[in-house]
Amino acid sequence: MRIDEFRSEREFKVWAYSPSHGRLLLRSTMEGGQPSRIDLYFGAVDRMLLRPSYRGLRAAVADPLEAEAYRRRFGEIPDRYTLFTLEPDLGSFVVAGVMQSHEDTGAYLDTSFFGRFSSALAGPEAG
Repeated sequence: MRIDEFRSEREFKVWAYSPSHGRLLLRSTMEGGQPSRIDLYFGAVDRMLLRPSYRGLRAAVADPLEAEAYRRRFGEIPDRYTLFTLEPDLGSFVVAGVMQSHEDTGAYLDTSFFGRFSSALAGPEAG
């Protein structure tokens, strides 16, 4: 299910990226006594500017002012894509077709609800 906004105070890491399929996964693990793991998935990724990790995360569809600032700095947003901001002032963003989240009690190395990510840039769960 597509979502337009996601918020969490937990720590998230860039977990996996598959350039051939344009898939990105940010994950908050069950480390530190967390009762669940949370995966934030972006499908059909066109562009991104990310940090390796985030302590607390708000990902949301950009408002019109953010979208205009993006166009001035980076160019047009392709049709059928959405600009998702992860930090103010376009400090982190993802241009993708969809953003989804899933929370479960999977172990650290268990495959994501969103499937396996097999590439040289994939994290510990790579195929």
